Amino acid sequence: MDKVWHTGLAGWMIVVGLFGCATSALPPSETTMTIVRSHQNQLEARVASGHLTRAQARELLYGKLGEVQPPLPDLGQLVEFRRQVAAQVEAKTLTPEQAESQLAARESEMIARWEEMAAKYAQEQRNIQRLQNEYERGYKDQRQMEQIEKTFRTTPR
Repeated sequence: MDKVWHTGLAGWMIVVGLFGCATSALPPSETTMTIVRSHQNQLEARVASGHLTRAQARELLYGKLGEVQPPLPDLGQLVEFRRQVAAQVEAKTLTPEQAESQLAARESEMIARWEEMAAKYAQEQRNIQRLQNEYERGYKDQRQMEQIEKTFRTTPR
């Protein structure tokens, strides 16, 4: 009986987990974030070698971020922050160096946050898969036990 209850609990956890995932925006995958980080590193290397300006690299990075599907959470906020910083530079309330520093910090923070979300989501998916496997194994074991009990009940003595 305890095994049946445990199996039922695992099943409910799977359903709740799947329902929760279906109702909110999906975070980026770990693979997606690896690609984004790699692209960012390549752009930084091209800036360091003088092949791109910092502004060109940032434009290419934002282009890549905009291509990610499903869309990255809060990317719109990062884009808006970038616009605000550009407006402050034009209004001369920020120097280009200050703007670069603020943008780099915010971008780094957002990418780290997306990576964390991706890692957490991947772990949740692994846990859901583990629970589903346990549920299926428990269900199979329960069916086998029922078959054995049925065989003993129907076997003449």
